[in-house]
Amino acid sequence: MKARFDGKCQSCGDDIRKGKEIAKNADEVWVHKHCVEELVDLP
Repeated sequence: MKARFDGKCQSCGDDIRKGKEIAKNADEVWVHKHCVEELVDLP
C-alpha cells in the first residue's frame, strides 16, 4: 500500500515519504516494501 504520512522505516532507518510503497514486516511494523523479507516455503 502507499504511505499516507511521512515516517521512518524501522528496518533500514531511512525516511518513508508520503506516497511510497510500504508493507508490514514479520513484526507487524510498517517498513519500505523493499525492506520486507519474502518468506519462501521450502520442502
